[in-house]
Amino acid sequence: MIKDELREVLSELINIAFGSATATIADLFDNFATLHVPDISLITMEDLDEFILKDFNYQQVYTTSQQFKGQFQGEIVFVMDPKSAQNMQGVIFSEEDSDDAVTAGEDEIRQSILEISNILGSSCIGKLAELLSTNVTFAPPAIEFSQSVMKDGTEMPYRHVIVISTVLDFSDMEIRGKLFILFTDATFNWLKAALEDYLENL
Repeated sequence: MIKDELREVLSELINIAFGSATATIADLFDNFATLHVPDISLITMEDLDEFILKDFNYQQVYTTSQQFKGQFQGEIVFVMDPKSAQNMQGVIFSEEDSDDAVTAGEDEIRQSILEISNILGSSCIGKLAELLSTNVTFAPPAIEFSQSVMKDGTEMPYRHVIVISTVLDFSDMEIRGKLFILFTDATFNWLKAALEDYLENL
């Protein structure tokens, strides 16, 4: 699918891109956070739903999606389980009465998840595009709560998925999420060529 040396370069660039997201998210929560070095893997679209559901114990999950355009184009999908969503609200309301975190409305939870996914997605894709000497633009994100990402899988143009697993570690709780970057064959071929160019110019 991709040569080991290119996979290593991609992992290095994603780690660089994720580094800038940590401070932004910590500022958002007004709380110190450590963003663990993400674990990166490659899967096919056919395996996407099973990969997500197995990892999240086959429960419903919050799923955000956001398209990005340019030479480098595709779709970002961010997945968070309900427990992490509640933990996130606990961090947000840490300075207020503890009951507020429990009673946080669904709209507030969804808005917080959208904000985090937007930071992670734009930081990762935007910085990755910059490192590969190109630019991207982003469509507005959307969010759902369900057991499926590929609702119309047969109509989706994507064939390849980069999986980025990460943990936001606060002082008293963890927020776990997975970021999926979906590509067409054409974009994946462009990405491999761009990584090869980057490697040659090191």
